[in-house]
Amino acid sequence: MLVLRPQMMFRVLVAVVAGTACNVGGWVCAGKIELSGGGQLTGDVKAAKKPDGSTTHAVVKIDDDLSVAIAGTHVRYTVVAEDLEEYRDRAAAAGQDAESQFQLAHWCKLNTLLPQHRFHLTRTIELDPDHRLARAALGYIRHNNESGWISAETLRRDQGLIHSSKGWVLPEVLAARNQADEADKQSKLWIKKFRRLHANAVRGDSEAIAEITAIADPMATQAIAAELLRSRNAKSNLRSLRMIYVRLLGRLRNGGTVAALVELGLNEPDELIREEALRQLTEFGAPSAVATYVPLLRSSSPGQVDAAARALTFFVDPELAFAYVDALVTEKQSQVQVGSGGTQAGFGNNGVSGMSQGASVFTKTSSFKHPAALQLVKAIAPGADYGYDETAWRQYFAALRNPYREDMRRDADE
Repeated sequence: MLVLRPQMMFRVLVAVVAGTACNVGGWVCAGKIELSGGGQLTGDVKAAKKPDGSTTHAVVKIDDDLSVAIAGTHVRYTVVAEDLEEYRDRAAAAGQDAESQFQLAHWCKLNTLLPQHRFHLTRTIELDPDHRLARAALGYIRHNNESGWISAETLRRDQGLIHSSKGWVLPEVLAARNQADEADKQSKLWIKKFRRLHANAVRGDSEAIAEITAIADPMATQAIAAELLRSRNAKSNLRSLRMIYVRLLGRLRNGGTVAALVELGLNEPDELIREEALRQLTEFGAPSAVATYVPLLRSSSPGQVDAAARALTFFVDPELAFAYVDALVTEKQSQVQVGSGGTQAGFGNNGVSGMSQGASVFTKTSSFKHPAALQLVKAIAPGADYGYDETAWRQYFAALRNPYREDMRRDADE
């Protein structure tokens, strides 16, 4: 007897002929193996199973002179001849009863007789058109038509939807997803390529610098932004190269570049790089920058308030006057421990001894003045200077918005 190895199994598919399966009453009684890569083998099937029910290997006897051994990793599911023998008996007993046909369909599914499973579901609704569970298993739903049922696929197509790997969606949604997937793929390719270019540019390779400067593909945005962040704490001085990256982001002008420049404008320690990023934002990303920085004026972190106010000096807006004033002086609370802790023993002046706790914790409130916030306030009120007096500034801006009219009382009397 010839036994073929798994890597040879596809070569023997041509040996599977109709004569190897026997038909009894219209039902195939030979066993079957469906291959994970597509296709199937039929014949006398014997399968070895693991405790979890998966197949370790299977052997298909196609005829007296030819058998095929297949590793379990290549088997999607198997049907042995004994299963089909039991199936024939169950099929004969089901008769013309819809519920019996449905129960048989369920048994077929449990025994991986998938074509038979669908056949008996179809037979169920032929006998009982309103069999709810069989209809649902076949993908039908209730609908206002002559039969009262319609396939979910037909309904979705009538609604203008198309099927994708993630379900039914509108064509434009699928197109957007495909575009996003392609963009993500291209972006990842750029990350690898840009790291190579960056490494060469750091070594002074003029061709690499020229290639970087000439980049016009928006898909390179993530790669450039990532390298800007990675090189922030580089040991060598990369200011000139990083400045090229900032200006390159400014030319690309997309959502990713705005996000990268907004982060640089807030957290970049190199003043020249930071200011260049903010200058780029004034040309095309100001709304996003302001929307990010203004809420940070209320931060509990003095450093973050300073950074936000400093960045906002590039986007001065009189409408934000009261937000600027509120950031002139901020407070921060911290827990302070007094004493070394533990229990201490001692004697009073009268000679009486006692025990006391050696530490206590209380809340300390510290005030912080923010020069950048004062700079903002003065920028929109060049003729006034109340220093860090928030109350005076609020009164000043309130008076500007609601000027006092001397003749208001006279007008009311008239």
